[in-house]
Amino acid sequence: MKTVKEFLETYICKAGESIQQISESEWEIQKWTVRTYKVLGNVLAAGEYDVHPPSDILRLQLKPNSKKTSLAISSKLIQEALRKGWLIQEIRFKSDGRTPHSTVFRMGPGLEEYERVKKLEAMEADDLLRQTLLQEIEKSNIQFPLLFIRHINDFVVDTKDEESWGKEKVRKFTEFLLAYLQLRNQQSQMEFKEIGATYFRRIGGSKVFDSYRDDFIRRIEKWIDAPISEIGIVSTGSIVPIFFTGNLTGQLSHYSAGTVHATTEIAVMDEIYVTDAEVVWLVENRAVLTRMARELDFLADTSSLIIGVDGQVRGAHRKLIQQICRNSSIQQIVIWVDYDAAGRIIARDLAELTEEISVRFIGNERNVFTSYQEYLEWSETVPEAEQEMTLGGPEEWRKWINK
Repeated sequence: MKTVKEFLETYICKAGESIQQISESEWEIQKWTVRTYKVLGNVLAAGEYDVHPPSDILRLQLKPNSKKTSLAISSKLIQEALRKGWLIQEIRFKSDGRTPHSTVFRMGPGLEEYERVKKLEAMEADDLLRQTLLQEIEKSNIQFPLLFIRHINDFVVDTKDEESWGKEKVRKFTEFLLAYLQLRNQQSQMEFKEIGATYFRRIGGSKVFDSYRDDFIRRIEKWIDAPISEIGIVSTGSIVPIFFTGNLTGQLSHYSAGTVHATTEIAVMDEIYVTDAEVVWLVENRAVLTRMARELDFLADTSSLIIGVDGQVRGAHRKLIQQICRNSSIQQIVIWVDYDAAGRIIARDLAELTEEISVRFIGNERNVFTSYQEYLEWSETVPEAEQEMTLGGPEEWRKWINK
């Protein structure tokens, strides 16, 4: 714990300044040189402090360097907060050393100590939560995908989150993984809301993870390269569609070029899809898909299958793309996305799914790249743009394939 003087020296004093207590609750900001001594201001701060601030003080969300000319609390609470060291008041003087120039309220040592202890407790709780997650993995008798286990272990030990999630979101994801593993050891299949309900066992527990659902599911599907149903979460309250045009055949279904079709994540899990297409286009936006679907001669002449990923590569997309890459005689993959940061991520994720098949990346300047690194370096030098700005037509598309 800092003394009040240490606190004031750390956060109030500027270079060359010092602090001196002149009464029980008043401190003087001084500046000494070889020849001069000046009083620069006063600080109202209790000599001792309490470390249990009430909720109204916590809601102010003050930081050590915050300066407030007024506070949204009563004058009675302000006086109490000054007495108990939750707040301090800094008064800076004009050059005469007497006339107030500015008066502000700032975080006091009692509030800072409370925040420090809470932060330490949160870190200890997070460490315990991560260790509990690792223990749950070790004692599980379920054969999870090796990639899934590896990613969980990396997630636990990495000091910086791979997707730059904030601390609260990382904490909730850790809880979600632990809750999932505990439930999975009891049953082979579950609904998304069951995970929170059985873990928290209280009213509202089923809704705790709802606001994070899409991000959590997307991340896990990226980890396992498959729909989340592959690890037993068979219902998330929604069905992911996959839109495409071209020839695609499964054990229970057959689609031909002529219009836009849709399959689902459930079908992808139950089917094994193949295509007789030689060229597969992976496009980000539906507008591109629907435009290309109208060009039946182009689809037939180039033996093309067009798959839309809707701006987000979900587990269902991953599973379908991997199925047709492994089970078909595809000669070329064409990746065509928006020219922005999100598009670069989508292009990278799609490229990782294409096995050893030749891949081409489409630029918006009638240029084609044969490696992701080349495409990445180029895309970072041009203004952001959407696919639709350079949509072109069959004549242009044929050139891209043949370059």
